[in-house]
Amino acid sequence: MNYIMKFGRNYIAISKNIDADCHKHWLLQMFLGSQNGLTIEVNGQQIHCGAILINMNIMHKFNADSTPHFTVLVDPTTELGRRMRKMLNEKPYYIFPLNKTKLMQKNFQHALDQKNQDAILSFAQSVILQFSTIPMKNFDDRIIKILNLFDDCMHEDEFHQIKSLSKKVGLSESRLSHLFKEETGIPLKSYILLHKLQGAYDSIFNGDSITTAALHAGFDSPSHLAYTHKLMTGMSASNILKDSKFLKVY
Repeated sequence: MNYIMKFGRNYIAISKNIDADCHKHWLLQMFLGSQNGLTIEVNGQQIHCGAILINMNIMHKFNADSTPHFTVLVDPTTELGRRMRKMLNEKPYYIFPLNKTKLMQKNFQHALDQKNQDAILSFAQSVILQFSTIPMKNFDDRIIKILNLFDDCMHEDEFHQIKSLSKKVGLSESRLSHLFKEETGIPLKSYILLHKLQGAYDSIFNGDSITTAALHAGFDSPSHLAYTHKLMTGMSASNILKDSKFLKVY
C-alpha cells in the first residue's frame, strides 16, 4: 500500500514502488530512506545517504528497490519551499546530517510498524515541522497577489495566461515574468503548468478519474496530463495511483 498526502500545495508519499526515470521538475524534493539508507542519482552522480533534499530543475533518478521510502514534493513558492531553498543556498542538493537522519529513520520505522494512518500523518508533520526555524524569504507584494490568485483559481483558460495575470497586477508580461522568476526561482510559464498539475491532483484526491481531473485542471486531454506528469516525475500517473491510499488533506 502506498500512502499519498497533500499538505497545501505540497505532496508527501510513502511507497516502496518508486521507480522513476531520469527527470527534473520545478519542485523541491526530499527523500528519506529506511535504516539501510538510499542510493539516488543526481546530475549523473550516484549518492548514497540516509536523507537528501534536491533542488528544483536538477536531473535525478531513483528506484526504491521494494523498500519503503518517504518523499516530499514541495512547491518552491510555499512557506516550506522558501525555507528549503534557504537551506539549499542555490546548491543542487543538501544531504542531511547523520544525527538528524538517524532520528528521522527511527521515527519513520516506528510509524510504519504502527500500521496506523494517524502515525503516518504524525510522522509526516514532524518532518515538515523541522524546517520551521529556517529563515524564509519574503516575496514582492505583486508576486504574493499572483500566488493568491492561483490559490483562488477555478482553472479557467483565461487565467492560465501570462497576459491575463499581468493585467491584474499592472505590469507588462515581460516585467511580470522577470519578477516572478527573480522572486520564486521558477519561470512563470512553468509555474502555470505546475499549477494545472496541482489542480489535477486536487481532483484526483477528491475521487475524480484521471480523465475528469485533466479536463478540470485545464489540460487539453488526459494524454496531455499523462505526458506532463511523466515528464515531471519520471513515472506514469497510473503507476503512482495504483494501490495508493489518499490520507487527510491539510
